[in-house]
Order: sequence, then structure tokens, then C-alpha cells
Amino acid sequence: MRKTLLAAAALALGLAGPAAAQTIELGFALHTSPPGPEFASVDRFAELVKQRSGGRIQVKTFPSAVLGGERDNIEQLTVNQVAMTLNGDLLPNLAAPQYAATVVPFVFPSAEAVYEYWASPIGEKAKEAIRGKVGIEVVAFMRRGDRHLSAKKAVNTPDDIRGVKLRVPEIPSWVRAWTAVGARPTPVAWPEVFSALQMGVVDAQENPCFNINQAKLYEVQQYLVYTAHVPAVWHWSVSKRFLDGLTPELRKAVVDSAVEAAKFGDDLTKGEIDKTCQELVTKHKMREVKPDRAAFVKAARPAIDELAKAWAPGVLEAVSKHLN
Repeated sequence: MRKTLLAAAALALGLAGPAAAQTIELGFALHTSPPGPEFASVDRFAELVKQRSGGRIQVKTFPSAVLGGERDNIEQLTVNQVAMTLNGDLLPNLAAPQYAATVVPFVFPSAEAVYEYWASPIGEKAKEAIRGKVGIEVVAFMRRGDRHLSAKKAVNTPDDIRGVKLRVPEIPSWVRAWTAVGARPTPVAWPEVFSALQMGVVDAQENPCFNINQAKLYEVQQYLVYTAHVPAVWHWSVSKRFLDGLTPELRKAVVDSAVEAAKFGDDLTKGEIDKTCQELVTKHKMREVKPDRAAFVKAARPAIDELAKAWAPGVLEAVSKHLN
């Protein structure tokens, strides 16, 4: 009786193995809040996987970090507390840092270049390393938006940012790259960025247009500088334990639906990115700057080469075409 009650409780929480019931609940955790293209893509995924599984798989979403932040969601996947999540570049940093060239500023010029990397033999090794270390399958990718600078002055070349106090997340590779470029990277918690810019604690920051718009940074920043220094992508991540508990047909339904939904979300996001960036200029009167990106890549190269010493064999060769 006790085992029966425990099994029922686990199933209600979405923690039981997929074979435990006729209808399988797929828990999908998101640390971001709606609305947004990622939510539209997860809704599309839910429709597709329900259809392809003949109604056997039902998706239950947990948005707005109700199950914790990005790191929490990744940890939940490792023990199959939830089946899926969308995560940023934290996962490769945590589980396969030797392959995490995709998170280093000024290495990749576009999301398409990042996709190419993940589809290459090196990318397959990266996914294998993640799978082996934390039991997570990365099955698809979707753009989040290029990270750009916003600043109180025009930034066309590295000389223009020399000595500028630049807010960046506390990611060591980012600090090293921006230091090499000439900025003064300054850690500030995201909720405090607006006031830090307003009070002059920092003079510039970097984020996708979505974030710049949502946080109304246009009220304290005059220039939008299209550096595209990190083409941020979502990783569609699935608990390996969840997938291993499915029949081959249901596993295929989950993976194929994720790939199709990610493509749908990628197309949707691309249009929304362009629209949001343009609104920052046309509606909120930011001045757009198209800098000499090659000069920034050249300035960052010594830091990139130093970071590459910790990369797995073949990674630097795989990305070198973007650095020349």
C-alpha cells in the first residue's frame, strides 16, 4: 500500500518513470517568464508531441522559474525530476567546458555558425561529453538573440571602449575577452543594472535587444552598438533517464517534435529580434552604431588564444575560420 501511495505521489509530481502510466506527463521547466518566442515554441512542441504520440505524452510547463533558476532546472534534469528545459550556455560551461567555445565573446559571428559547430564532429563530442557527465541529451538549438552593447557614447572601434566601465555577467571568459578589448568589466547583478547605468557605476552593458527593451535601458543609454559578440542560443535539453524510459517510437516523437518546434521558434525569434532592435531606434530614439567588428575580434584574439589552451583538441581548429 505504501509503495502504491508513493508511486501515485511521484506520478502526480511528474517524477515517475514514463512507463508507469498509460499517459506520460512530460514536465518542461522554463526559468524565463512569458510572453516570448520560447514560450510559443514550447507550446508548439506540446502540440506536436501530443499528436505524434497519439495523445500518450502530455506536456506540463513550469514557467517563470517556479522550479528554480537555470542551474536548478539543469540539475533537475540530471535526476529526471523534470523531463525537459530550455537553457542557455550555462550547460556547456558546467558539463563540457573543454568544448564551450560557443560562449566566448567574438568567436562566432552568428547563430548559424553556432549551429554549424554543434552539428560538426566536435559538436557531437561536446554533446557526448554532456550526456556522459550529467545525463542530459541536447537535441535541438534555437536562437535567443545576438548580444550587443548599449552605451552612453558611440563605440565604433576598441579604442572607443578603452577604459569604459562595462557591465558583464561574472563569466570568466567574458571578463578576459572584454579586458583584452580594453574595457573595464564590472560585475553588477542584472536587477541592479538600470540604476547602475543611471548612477554612473557602469557606463555600458551588453545584452540582446529583448533584454535592453524589457529593462527600458534606452532611458539611460543613448547608443545601441551592434557588436553581436555572442550569438546566444537556447539548448533544448532532455533528461536522458526520461528518454531511456520511452519506447523507440515515443522517444522519436519527443526528439522530432523538439527539432521541429525549435525551428519554428528560431524563425519566430529572428523576426522578433529585428523588430525589437528597430523599435529601440525608431520608437525609443537610441542611436544605432555598426562598429568595425573585425577590429574587436582582433583585439580579443589574445584572450581567445589563451582560453583555447583549455579547450579539447580540435576545438580551436573548428572555430579558427571565424577568427581570421
